Amino acid sequence: MPRTATVPELLDELRTFLDQRFAEYDQGGRASPNLPSRGGRINVRSLMQEFRQWGEERGVEVPESVRQYVYNEAEWGALIDVAAQDQGLTATKTTETAKSSDAAEDRIVRLSKDVKNQSEGHALARARIVHLERKLAEKEAENARLRERFAFIQRTGMVLRTDDVQ
Repeated sequence: MPRTATVPELLDELRTFLDQRFAEYDQGGRASPNLPSRGGRINVRSLMQEFRQWGEERGVEVPESVRQYVYNEAEWGALIDVAAQDQGLTATKTTETAKSSDAAEDRIVRLSKDVKNQSEGHALARARIVHLERKLAEKEAENARLRERFAFIQRTGMVLRTDDVQ
C-alpha cells in the first residue's frame, strides 16, 4: 500500500518529477517539449495525471485532487510555469503577473495598516504607562505621609491634625 503524502512532500515529489522530465527533455536534444500541452500551453490536467502515475510507481500516494493545488497554491503553479517556460510552452493561467502584483500590493497595504495600528497601540500604551507611573508616585507619596503620621501617633500617643479646622 503506498504511503499517503502531505502537501509539502507532494511539492517535493513534483519538483523531482519535473526535474526528471526536464532531464529527459535535455537529453533528447530539446527537440520538442515532453510535458503535455495543448495549443502551445501546458496541459495541467494531463500533467497531474502523469504525476499521479509517476508517484504510484515510486510508492507515493498522490490524491486525485492534486490538480487543485496547482490552482490554489501559488508555489505549485509557479513551479509548473517555470518548467513549461523552460520547454518553450506558455505558462498556466494560475500565476499571471497581474494576480501576483495585485496580491503583493494587497499584502503591502495590509502590512502598512498593521504597522500603523501597532504604532498607534504602542503610543497609547506608552501614554497609559506614564499615567499609571504618575498615579503610582502620588500613591507612594500619600503612603509615606500616612506612615509618618502613624509613626508620630505611635511615638507620642497624640493625634496630629493635618487639615484645617472648620
